[in-house]
Amino acid sequence: MSDQRIDTSMMYAVHDAFQRDMDRFADLAERGTPLDAPDVAACWTRFTRFLHIHHTAEDTHLWPVLQERVAGGPGEAVLERMEREHRELTTLLHDFQHDPRNAAGWLRTAMTEHCEHEEEQALPLVQTLLTPDEWNAFGDEQRRRLGIGGAASFFPWLLDGADETTRRNVLRHLPPPVRVVYRAVWRPRYLRGPRLPALAGV
Repeated sequence: MSDQRIDTSMMYAVHDAFQRDMDRFADLAERGTPLDAPDVAACWTRFTRFLHIHHTAEDTHLWPVLQERVAGGPGEAVLERMEREHRELTTLLHDFQHDPRNAAGWLRTAMTEHCEHEEEQALPLVQTLLTPDEWNAFGDEQRRRLGIGGAASFFPWLLDGADETTRRNVLRHLPPPVRVVYRAVWRPRYLRGPRLPALAGV
């Protein structure tokens, strides 16, 4: 493996965005706001699409590569847990869509715990067992699945409410011309579209 440290800052930013939206969806559900309200439904579709792309890329381009490296070692249990939690989240997302108020707490807890487990247990395996090229292939697969149209909504969504450090870490992954498009077109268009209300005091 390469001695070069892998930049996992995008993973943390994506996790923060998933948890941010999950907190907002759960808050709406607990207050009785229906998921099929037009703006909420549009936000739910966007959220679940990005989550599906992220988890699918992990399942196809991250876990299999790590699995080859950890075979027979303690890391196997970590990867089994990641895959099991993906399946559990899929079930809970379905439950939430059909019974938001009762499923909200379960889904919010599962999302938070999965992100924490991934950051605390799986990312150390990434740092020690993957090459930068292998990590970049995982990112490339997510970009391929997003497409340019998806990227136009993904990056403003990702940085909704993010702090300045996170914004810098994310935007430096974009070529300078794309950063200009993000600021001039993508972000203003996102701000005019459907968004989830921020939690009080956040």
